Amino acid sequence: MPDNPHPTPGTAQDAAKPQDSTTALRILLVEDNAINQTVAVRLLEKQGYRVRVARNGREALAALEKDRFDLVLMDLQMPEMDGFEATRAIRQEEQGTDRHLPIIAMTAHAMKGDREKCLAAGMDDYLSKPIQKEKLFETVAEHASRRSGLPLSGAPAGGPSPAARSAESATGGVIDLAAALEHLDGDLELLAEGAGMFLEDCPVMMSAVQQAVEQKDSTALMRAAHSLKGSLATFAARPAVAAALRLELMGRQGSLVQADAACRELEAAVERLKPALADLAKRFTP
Repeated sequence: MPDNPHPTPGTAQDAAKPQDSTTALRILLVEDNAINQTVAVRLLEKQGYRVRVARNGREALAALEKDRFDLVLMDLQMPEMDGFEATRAIRQEEQGTDRHLPIIAMTAHAMKGDREKCLAAGMDDYLSKPIQKEKLFETVAEHASRRSGLPLSGAPAGGPSPAARSAESATGGVIDLAAALEHLDGDLELLAEGAGMFLEDCPVMMSAVQQAVEQKDSTALMRAAHSLKGSLATFAARPAVAAALRLELMGRQGSLVQADAACRELEAAVERLKPALADLAKRFTP
């Protein structure tokens, strides 16, 4: 594992350059979740794209003032400035010019009407998380080719390695390993790296959820549960994802009557998940 597995906001994450380095697509990834950052950067770099990370809308606008990008992948729910506000600011700057920067929205477990809301806000397309690699590559290539005339590039062939197949029994049923690896282009080392990151970040994320429940803060609960759910989805940990989604919806709807019980359900699901993630991190991290 590299010394700093978390992509550094504001620093270009350069991939191995394609044959013609002048055609390498420059992508701004706007995402506050460290695990989602790592996954998206690694997948995009494998395609030969150059990726820079911003943790929220304000950092994204600052990056766009300094550098040129060919496309933006924009998370919706972020602290300080969300994806909708950042997109509106970008489109306002473009008014009266011939510029139009492609912006692709990304969000976990899309709600009804989210796609329409994104398009109305000025975004060009929409991806749901956890990211499906084929859909990610297809969407990025489509908008890149429209903007710059670059040729479309297909998703690389891949699949579970023998090591990945041997790891299936170690997950104890709390992780759908095949589904998780499908999202990650069969990269077991990337999954193991994400597992280690989650175990490191989990206490802080769970504390945020628990504190929001204790204080009956609907907005804080929605945000904390959404962030945790986004990390859990990387591992196709369906029981834990479902428990986090339940709390997110409670926060979104402002109805916390059953939040204590739902929080206990989430705690139990995460505790069942931890040993499997620890085993993955131990066995398959380089």
